[in-house]
Amino acid sequence: MAYLWLILSGACSVAASVALKAAGAGSAAGLPASLLGQALPYLAAIGAYGLGFGFYALALRQLDLTLAYPLMVAFAIAGVFGYGLLSGAESISAARMAGAAFIAIGIFLLSK
Repeated sequence: MAYLWLILSGACSVAASVALKAAGAGSAAGLPASLLGQALPYLAAIGAYGLGFGFYALALRQLDLTLAYPLMVAFAIAGVFGYGLLSGAESISAARMAGAAFIAIGIFLLSK
């Protein structure tokens, strides 16, 4: 169950990052919007980070910190890469993919 909490924590981190990216893109485009419309992505990001913190705290009850944190970050990295590939909004180069692979290998070695 602890690994599920880590996956959910990483997913919340990805959701928060996507919300912040959307908020920044909207304000950079200079689109007129209501105060609530401008604040909503930021509020969603804060909520997602808070929820992710709760899931991470649940995972730490059962896992060592030296394993839990790298795994949670790895799930977040994989989710951000997935967002970049599926949305087409981010360029994913071979160097970035190699960097992510090195991170994954390092996390695998940490889990041994």
